[in-house]
Amino acid sequence: MSPVLETVTLALELAGEPMRAREIHAAACDLAGEPLLWKSVKAALAAGTSGSSQRFRRVHHGVYQFARDVRRSTS
Repeated sequence: MSPVLETVTLALELAGEPMRAREIHAAACDLAGEPLLWKSVKAALAAGTSGSSQRFRRVHHGVYQFARDVRRSTS
């Protein structure tokens, strides 16, 4: 797993609620302690919402949620 994907995952997991992509980017930069490329964060979000093992769910345009929070909120 890429370091950016790990950081984005942690940012969404810690938030515990849906976040806008720009908020995710800012939180991931804070967690990493350095600036992350916007396009790298967008790519991580896209990768995390596709495939059979989705990490994130796109709630609305530009808004994402950690997948475990999705399962909790739908039961």
